[in-house]
Amino acid sequence: MKSTFSGFLLVFALLLSSCASQEQLSSSEVFPPDSPDHSGMWLMSQLDSELYELLNRRGLQLSVDEIYNPESPSIHKAVVRINIGEEGGGTGSFVSDQGLILTNHHVAYDAIVSAAGRQENFLDNGFYADSIENEVPIPGYSVYIPLEQIDVTDEIQERHSENLSFQEILSEQEEIKQQIIDEYVGENPDLIADVVDIFGGNRQILSSYRVIRDIRLVYAPEESIGKFGGDIDNWMWPRHTGDYTFLRAYVDKNGGSTDYQPQNVPFQPDYSLPIRNSILTTGDFTMTLGFPGTTYRKESSYAFDFYEKRQFPVLQKAFRAYLNGLEKAPASEINTAEKASIANTLKYYEGIRDGFEQHDVTTQKRNFDQRFGEWVSADSLREIKYGRVLPQLEQSYSIADQTGDVLYLTFYALQFSSVLQSSSLFDDFYDVEDGARVELSEEEKLMTYDYFRQLHQSYNHEAEYTILRDFLYAFAELPEERRPLIFYRFYDETESSKLKVELQQFLDRQFRSSVLTDTTSARNLIFSEHEMSQDQVPDSLYLIADDIREMFEQSRDNYLRHFTYLLPAQKRYVEGILEMAPGKVHPADANFTLRLSAGEVMGYQPQDGVYNLPFTTLNGMIQKNRNRYPFLVPDKLLKYSPDSTSSVDFGGYGNYSGELPLNFLSTNDITGGNSGSPVLNENGEIIGLAFDGNIEGIVSDYFFIPELSRTISLDIGFILFMMEEIDKTSRLLDELQIRSN
Repeated sequence: MKSTFSGFLLVFALLLSSCASQEQLSSSEVFPPDSPDHSGMWLMSQLDSELYELLNRRGLQLSVDEIYNPESPSIHKAVVRINIGEEGGGTGSFVSDQGLILTNHHVAYDAIVSAAGRQENFLDNGFYADSIENEVPIPGYSVYIPLEQIDVTDEIQERHSENLSFQEILSEQEEIKQQIIDEYVGENPDLIADVVDIFGGNRQILSSYRVIRDIRLVYAPEESIGKFGGDIDNWMWPRHTGDYTFLRAYVDKNGGSTDYQPQNVPFQPDYSLPIRNSILTTGDFTMTLGFPGTTYRKESSYAFDFYEKRQFPVLQKAFRAYLNGLEKAPASEINTAEKASIANTLKYYEGIRDGFEQHDVTTQKRNFDQRFGEWVSADSLREIKYGRVLPQLEQSYSIADQTGDVLYLTFYALQFSSVLQSSSLFDDFYDVEDGARVELSEEEKLMTYDYFRQLHQSYNHEAEYTILRDFLYAFAELPEERRPLIFYRFYDETESSKLKVELQQFLDRQFRSSVLTDTTSARNLIFSEHEMSQDQVPDSLYLIADDIREMFEQSRDNYLRHFTYLLPAQKRYVEGILEMAPGKVHPADANFTLRLSAGEVMGYQPQDGVYNLPFTTLNGMIQKNRNRYPFLVPDKLLKYSPDSTSSVDFGGYGNYSGELPLNFLSTNDITGGNSGSPVLNENGEIIGLAFDGNIEGIVSDYFFIPELSRTISLDIGFILFMMEEIDKTSRLLDELQIRSN
């Protein structure tokens, strides 16, 4: 019933998008402009080059030093990387001289949950600290303030020993990187540095950061605003989401970084970003700074062919299996944030696969590789240097192709299925010689049983059944030679659909009685005093799990072999790409370092006869209201409906049509990790907050599609409207540098 309702909402949202687009149509958008290629996530160290002239021609009015200057206050020091525990997080920016940070609601989601007490629900009700004393510490969050990016390639080369093999160079290079980091950081506990490879390992960049460890929640809207549309609207346009939250950074009284202490004081950054309250129009300059995660644009056609045929289909099945299981568990038993993350990941891979197919990405990359090969062949010296590159890349992915799909499927099966994970607990009881006893003490047996019982009690059985079933189905869809060998021992059918019927029947028989799923069977095995014999057949479900674990180990060992060929060939391949176009400034693939992108406000044409305008409004959010999550508009916003009996006044934040702008599109090049990035105008003033990309542009992580790739951002005017007119956050407004036309 739930999925049916979600499907209805998606169709309903799409219908509304058509209506909203017609309502907002302006004469300047009747014939939409061609989309320029604004690809490029640029390192700070690249700004002082031809790149700056390009940005200047697009409309940038700032100098290089105003954007990036390690020696003095500049914009880059106002943009921070937000870390959540040991995992990645997103981006934020200082917007006051008292350490106030603006980021996305979804980046701060865990903080909002953890900050609430037992009697409070900050997700449903929102949160505003009306005094600095009431700002709530959030464990696990920290921010990195970028200081500088230094090219250390030559220094690393100078420290290398002579006459090393490629593998020896890689090993020694890691040691040299650590030496450089240690020398840079010294004894400063507040300084963090990292040396990362770019351009396939041809260059190395040191990025340094000031770390702040005491972060507190200041202000967050209700989830019905901050996550309006939920997973249904994720990566979709038109969008109507108020995805923002304010945090604050704290330090000790001496300015040092420390974990939360009541006496800590707000951090005073070197630079904080001003805010421009103005009405955006199509073609306005937009610039983002943030920490994009990973892109793969400089990989070969052999890599893309492997991804398309072996990796993406398996990943889609794996995350679908896990999500199907999570949806079987009651809401009270699942982590809603984890479910949302899995749903987003699944949607990502579905979008990637669609993009690869729609744009024939692998063929386009293959055509590029053909041109690369022709360029190599045209010069004897290039033939010597690059002649083996493409054959070696082909050889590498030929090895990966042998077991890559098996590796990914077995890995995620063991990662997502608690039943399969538990199988290793019983190895000591089945892996013994004929006539031998299990060499475990009574205490060890008791510990094993207690651990299994706790695991068994922690999961929902219907969910685990669904996850395991769908993974076994996925194994059945592999080519016959790649399936678990145990399948041929247990089942007669080899045709996939018929094999699935046998698997279903097998699970229906085994799931309630196997040692992996039943505490009584597990106890009987663990505490049995009988000697093992050849007549004692191991549990059937255990045998399947054991075979999957063995497949993982074997496929991993084989898959790792391909890196021996891949790494040196990939490095030389990218070196050749750079040499092919010596006068061009090349963007490096993203790797969680600070990057800049420049674009402009612009819609796009997703299909023939349809053009998506670049703006949505609060009115569109209200039209989507269904009075239930995720399309639940709070009453305090419903009163701004144009159908309400009272006159609508947006307090100076409305547009020329008398509506309140909400979200907008731009041609900026971003990816995961950019969530929360400030969107700046040509003068370095915040005009929006990036929070997503569109589904049609997801494939640009691999192959940039200028006419479709768009960044979705929250208009800064909506945030100011919420702060001033709705939530009355006057003390925060007083901190901001707000500039109006």
